[in-house]
Amino acid sequence: MTPSLSCIPRYFGCLLGLLLAADIVAADFGFRIVHAELALERSDIVLNADIDYRFSEPAIDALRNGVPLTLFLRLRLKRERAYWWDETVLNERRKFLIRYHPLAKLFQLRDESSNAPQNFASLNALLDAMGAVRRLPVLPADRLNKGEHYWATLLVGLDIESLPLPLRPVAYVTPAWYLDSPTFQWHLAD
Repeated sequence: MTPSLSCIPRYFGCLLGLLLAADIVAADFGFRIVHAELALERSDIVLNADIDYRFSEPAIDALRNGVPLTLFLRLRLKRERAYWWDETVLNERRKFLIRYHPLAKLFQLRDESSNAPQNFASLNALLDAMGAVRRLPVLPADRLNKGEHYWATLLVGLDIESLPLPLRPVAYVTPAWYLDSPTFQWHLAD
C-alpha cells in the first residue's frame, strides 16, 4: 500500500505547529546584554554592563539538584588599523560558578578569578547581582592610545563543557542548554 499525498498537509501542519511551539518556548529563556560600556576609573579601564539572565527550566532544575553551572563573560577589545588587521588589545574570558546549597537553602556565586564566594537567599537575587556588572577592572588605561579607534565586544553564556560528563550529551542536543547571548558590540569614544 502506497502512502497517499493527502496526508502531507497534515504532517506539514504538525511540523509547523511544533516549530512555532518551540519558538515560543525558546523566547522564555536566554541571556541578553542590555547595555555595556568601558569607562576610565583612576588608572584602569573598567567594564559596566547590564545583563538579563533567563535560565531554561532544565538548567534551573539541574542547579536545584546539585549541578553547578559555569557561566562565562568574554570581552574583546580591538584597535582599528588602516592597513593591517585590527589589533587585539584584550581578549579576556572570565568564569563564574553558580551553586545551590540545599541544606542552607542558598545560592552561591563564585568569580573564578577572585575565588571569593557571594551568597544569596534566592536565585532571582543572584541573577540581579550578576546582571549588574559594575567597575570590573579589565586593563590599565595606559594600554589605550589617545586618538585611536577601538571596538569592544561582549558575550555571556553557559559553559556546557563545565557540566558533569553524564549531562553533557543531553546538553549538546537540547536547545534549552544553549544560553549564549548575542554579541554586544560598541565603539569606544575618544
